[in-house]
Amino acid sequence: MVLVQQPFRRRFNPLVLALAGVWLAGPAAAAEDDENLYFSDLPIVASVSRLPQRLSEAPGAVTVIDRDIIRASGVRNVADLLRLVPGFQVTPPNQEGAIVAYHGLSNEEYTPRVQVLLDGRSLYSPLFKSGANWNLLPLAIENIERIEVMRGANGVSYGSNALLGVINIITQDATQTQGWMLSTNHGNNSIRDTTVRWGGKVGESDIRVTARQYGDAGLQKMFDGSLGWFDPHDSRHGNVFDFLATIPLTNRDELKVVLSHVDDVSQFGRPKSVSDPFRDSSQNSTAVSFEWRRAVSQDEEIKVRYGHVEDWASAAYRENVSFDNAAGVGVNFINLNNSGGNSRIDELEFQHLLSIWPDVRMVWGLTGKNTSIDSTGQFFGDQKLERTTYRVFGNLEWRATDAWLFNLGGSVEHDSVVGEFFDPRASVNYHITPQNTVRFIASRAHRTPSLFEAYGDSRKLPIGAVSPVDRTYLAVPGLKAERVDTLELGYLGEWKSQRASLDVRAFHERIPNRIQIVPYPLDAVHADDRDPLNVMNRLPIYPYGRADAALNLEKVVIQGYEYQLRWQPLDRTQFLYNSGYIRTYANLLDESVIADTAGSNTLKIPRQTSESAPRHSQSAMLIQKLPYDFEASVMYYKSGWMRWLRNSFTSPYERVDWRLAKAFNVGSAKAEIAYTAQMSNHDMEGRRETRVAKELHWVSLRIDF
Repeated sequence: MVLVQQPFRRRFNPLVLALAGVWLAGPAAAAEDDENLYFSDLPIVASVSRLPQRLSEAPGAVTVIDRDIIRASGVRNVADLLRLVPGFQVTPPNQEGAIVAYHGLSNEEYTPRVQVLLDGRSLYSPLFKSGANWNLLPLAIENIERIEVMRGANGVSYGSNALLGVINIITQDATQTQGWMLSTNHGNNSIRDTTVRWGGKVGESDIRVTARQYGDAGLQKMFDGSLGWFDPHDSRHGNVFDFLATIPLTNRDELKVVLSHVDDVSQFGRPKSVSDPFRDSSQNSTAVSFEWRRAVSQDEEIKVRYGHVEDWASAAYRENVSFDNAAGVGVNFINLNNSGGNSRIDELEFQHLLSIWPDVRMVWGLTGKNTSIDSTGQFFGDQKLERTTYRVFGNLEWRATDAWLFNLGGSVEHDSVVGEFFDPRASVNYHITPQNTVRFIASRAHRTPSLFEAYGDSRKLPIGAVSPVDRTYLAVPGLKAERVDTLELGYLGEWKSQRASLDVRAFHERIPNRIQIVPYPLDAVHADDRDPLNVMNRLPIYPYGRADAALNLEKVVIQGYEYQLRWQPLDRTQFLYNSGYIRTYANLLDESVIADTAGSNTLKIPRQTSESAPRHSQSAMLIQKLPYDFEASVMYYKSGWMRWLRNSFTSPYERVDWRLAKAFNVGSAKAEIAYTAQMSNHDMEGRRETRVAKELHWVSLRIDF
């Protein structure tokens, strides 16, 4: 077959259309026709090993959220979709970025242990403490093709931060979004969203341009000891711009250019508060990337991607600070509190996919990344910190027989903060029958500490003065990367005649050195002016004060099982059901290093870890197409008691969302009007029981022409 005689677009876009048919060829694949391949519950994924693979042959458990599910859910943000993934917990919408946690370990402001990708680009930011800020996702829901969620560690393919899982958001190709699209949401709680998209050709290039405005009022109830329950200062609004150009260079080469910008303004503060006054927090993110792909042959591809991202945030406000110093004298001053700043990421990645022999194929690559951050709130003084990361990775797949498939992978990473580490993975998939597969996986992954965890220095002091000072965070040298060792046993049954599939995952995840931020005693060189007195002898408990610090302090074991069932009993009916059981055990490695005044406070640390994921959780979704182009969908979520934070909890809940939509035509244009309700059965607590989201309703209208 001569590649240059075929149009580039037909061979190459999207990737699975070009490579899956050949790379998956073999006795099992040959029996599949195109209809089975592409319309049997999206059986091909590329987010696990970076090789296009059937779900039954991937070295990991994967949940695929496709366009039908996204549309039928009616959600306004991506985080809400992840409630449909077993083992995931998501906070309700408010002015803070959503907390999206898999298997708990969720007391950080930005959960850093699940890698979040947008078309393969990491959304983690040094400014947001190496976490993903879900308020700054540079995309519109309408542009998502599917979301592939790998449930399990994947440092092999994606390096640091893929400690417990990977969320890969894959957008539609520009060829799939031709013409105009207008959509709007209008509802209670000040919900106002508008999206405009145009797609077309400019010469030989396919273009997609999207602009979105959004806004809502966040949580509706908040409790304060002195105020009781009140309506919080909690609204947020923002804008998203996204540009995509796919440019064919030759019959073998394609260039993809992406430019995006998102800005967000959120309200914070409590009424009548001098330490937490009303204020606006502004933030934005701008990104540009260039991706060149070359089809070397029918079963070989080279890809080079360069990305540049700049994040910015400002939340400065005057904060009244009061405390007693070591002599028991009251201190009061005004501090300029600002944890904002700016950061930059430059990343270059090379990837090579190829077949070595008829039964062996592999992908390997190199990644280099430079990050920098400038934040006087996180790093006292005018410091600009940088880190560099280099990584080489590879995955090899060997089809030993029709029944046995082996995957081997490894990643070697050098990080300027913590040095080198190696992430291996070995897996075997055994096809009991073509429709029933068991898999066994052993892997290791790491999470490098954020620059704030490793070098942070946060202080409170009077404006324009150098003392008195209250140190709130001071990094302790020698912090190491977190490590997780995972053993996994899985089963996947695909019964195409019944149009059903069942994926079961049993797991044992061991983290021997989890990073925890705890109070730590200061030394004479870094002393502050704030420390409690011992009530017995009126002497300071810690002579030089104390501040928070990140330490490799905790041993954690997470084990349990989860499963997902997908079933289409009728042509017009789809049903999804997910369930998870998680048991977490946590112990402090050395509690004597913690500077605390009460033993009960020390006990809160492992308690929060062990209770950071609900023991039992479930979710379900029913999509029913009705006569006269109506469609109804119902989503159900149930979760047990859990702790997002050390000093609070969230109660068990059952949540019901629903949507009713009607499709119709306006001339040659296709349109849909829908009514969506979230939390329709009762209110839902946020990260703590004193922050409550109430029922939401909105009407949506979408027109494609």
